[in-house]
Amino acid sequence: MSEKTLKAKDLLAPAYPCPNGKLALVAPALIVPLTGTTAAMLVEEAVAAEAGGANMLEWRIDFMLDAHEQLSFEPLAHEAVRPILEATSAALLLTIRTAGQGGEARVSEGRYRLLLAELLDVLVHLDAPMDRIVLDLEHWLDSAPALAAQAQDLGITVIISHHDWVETPDSEVMQLMFEEMLEQPGVVAKLAVTASSDADVQRLLDVCQGVAKQSGRALIAIAMGDSGRRSRFEGWKYGSVATFATVGAASAPGQPTVAELRAAL
Repeated sequence: MSEKTLKAKDLLAPAYPCPNGKLALVAPALIVPLTGTTAAMLVEEAVAAEAGGANMLEWRIDFMLDAHEQLSFEPLAHEAVRPILEATSAALLLTIRTAGQGGEARVSEGRYRLLLAELLDVLVHLDAPMDRIVLDLEHWLDSAPALAAQAQDLGITVIISHHDWVETPDSEVMQLMFEEMLEQPGVVAKLAVTASSDADVQRLLDVCQGVAKQSGRALIAIAMGDSGRRSRFEGWKYGSVATFATVGAASAPGQPTVAELRAAL
C-alpha cells in the first residue's frame, strides 16, 4: 500500500465543478468489484485489484449475503473491511445490490434498510477512515434520503443509484431520473441502463453531459451489455466521474478489464 490513501470525494469530484462550465475531469475513477464470499477472498481480490490499477474497490456485499443468509457486519468489519483498508490505499465503495436492481440480495425493503443502518453503525465502531468510504444507496428505497444524510454526517461519500436491466429509457426520462437522485444534496447520482445499440449509448451520454453541466454535480452513467461498452471507455468525456472494470469476475455485462481501460484512458 502506498503512503498516500485516496479520498473518495476527490475521486468522485464533479466533472463540471461550475454549472455550465468546462470539463475539468482528466480521467474517471476506476472501480473494480470485489465479489468474494469469504473475508480472505475479499482481501485477496482487493490487493489484486489495486495492483491491477483500480483506485476504488467496490465490495459487493450482496454476493456474501447470498452465500451467508445470517450475515453479521460486526465480525466482517474486522475480518474484511479493516484488512482491505490497511492493505490498500484505494477508496472503498460498499454496495448491497438488491435482486430488483440486478444484484444477489433477495431482501425486503425493511431488511435492506436495516442492513444499511447496521453497516453505518459498524463503520463508526470500527473507527474507519470515513473519507475513504463510499456508500451505494438504491434510489427506490423510501429511506434513502435519511440514510444518505446520516452517512454524509459521518463523512462518507454517497452514491444514489438506479439500474434498468430492460432498456435505455427515453432521454427525457433519464434526465428526470438524474434530477430526482440529485434532489439529495451532495450525493453522486448513478444511472445504469441496458443498451441495445450505439444510439442508446449516445443518448445516455448526452443526457449525462447536459445534467452534469447544468447542475455542476457528480454523475455516473453506465450502459450495460456488449452494446454499451463504449460508455465505460468514453463516459468521462461526457461528465461521468467513474467507470467499472474487472480484474477477475465481472459484476455486470460488458465490463472491460482494468488493463483495457487504463490503456484507453
